[in-house]
Amino acid sequence: ESLLERGFSYDVVCSFICHIVARFSQSHPELVPIVQELKMLLPKMHMHAHQEMCQIVYAFCYARGFGLAHGEGVETPWAELNIAGLSTREMTAGARHDALNSLFNYWNWRKTYNMCTYR
Repeated sequence: ESLLERGFSYDVVCSFICHIVARFSQSHPELVPIVQELKMLLPKMHMHAHQEMCQIVYAFCYARGFGLAHGEGVETPWAELNIAGLSTREMTAGARHDALNSLFNYWNWRKTYNMCTYR
């Protein structure tokens, strides 16, 4: 069973979509039908940097199935992840990679775990 709606949220989606089908046609032609069905949406915090028409056309609140979403979920860990730079900057490349990988895995685990608590 496939999803009824698929969305793609990006802070410059209005510029990004101009050639997206052509790009996918060259690099991943098997994904073109999926890309053509995507709803392109602007994250709510980035919306105010765009023209009024972009704010209307690419708004989550007007997109069927996405009204309560904000599209900024990927940005929420930056505050915590930026702090990791202080403790990992002196590490070797391998140790830094392992430490950051562990932090990202923890963030993903916590996000997934918390999804279950809101059912």
